[in-house]
Amino acid sequence: MVLIGLDLLGGILTNATNSAKRRYHRQAPGARRARLLFVGAHVLHLAAVGLLVLGGDRGWTLGNTALLLSAAVVVNLFGLPVTAALAWFAPLFFLKLLVCHLVPEAPLERRRDV
Repeated sequence: MVLIGLDLLGGILTNATNSAKRRYHRQAPGARRARLLFVGAHVLHLAAVGLLVLGGDRGWTLGNTALLLSAAVVVNLFGLPVTAALAWFAPLFFLKLLVCHLVPEAPLERRRDV
């Protein structure tokens, strides 16, 4: 789990840089398709977590794959221009509501060996 967390953190820090955004959002033939393929390749991460951490939970893997790919298509098809002053707002707003508010609390498991 530590390696998965470090990989995610590294990806966040890398993909959030201006140079990465310039590269992925350049005006080039196939750039939009390349962004979707990049997201699609990360389905392997979901499969790895489903297999290695959740013991092969196909429902979790398929559900999260569907959510990820659907959201990626929506973002690519309906991306709206954003002023530089508000570039931070939408990601934090959606994180607050979709991830922090709507995801239920996971009950803590008590360790029996303590």
